[in-house]
Amino acid sequence: MRETAVPNTVNGSISATPASRLWQPVLFRSMITLLFGIITVFWGAPDVVGLCLNLGWYFLALVAAHYWFVRRLALPRTDPKRLALLAAAGLLAVAGVVIFIAVSTAVAAWVGGAALALAGAAELFTALRGPAGKAGRSALRSDWLISGVLGLGTGILLPFFTAAGPHALLGVSGGGALMTGALWLLSALTLRHDARSRKGK
Repeated sequence: MRETAVPNTVNGSISATPASRLWQPVLFRSMITLLFGIITVFWGAPDVVGLCLNLGWYFLALVAAHYWFVRRLALPRTDPKRLALLAAAGLLAVAGVVIFIAVSTAVAAWVGGAALALAGAAELFTALRGPAGKAGRSALRSDWLISGVLGLGTGILLPFFTAAGPHALLGVSGGGALMTGALWLLSALTLRHDARSRKGK
């Protein structure tokens, strides 16, 4: 059964968030990420404005997906995993607005790279932090690990392509987005299948 383990008491005892509550925000995130990746593939010659507009809407849409997902997890307000994920969403929001306003290749590369790297680090933290043993581990742990590595790697690489221009920056960020989107799409479909299987029992 595809479920994510979450603490639901002050003492942090483990219960489960049903798959039926998680697959929609996960699917939403995958669609956003894949759409951004596809745009970067088919846009042959983007300029600086196109680069900043695309990164801006992508980051802000990711914020909505992150916030929806964290709400569905229903983690306690003081849970470090919740704080890490929401902090990452806040950084993405700030980065999206700054990139949109600045309209600069350098700003897009450095600010966007930092936001992606920190968001990836937050997912790695969420995946690695938790009670020992299978009973205390989230079923999304492996997805968070892979997504976190991809986000961290994309963010670190992005500033090195500043001199190559908007097309290269969109190519790097879009490549990471396509891989991440495919990962979360598979996860969403698995969650949806498990939710239906549970209803059928």
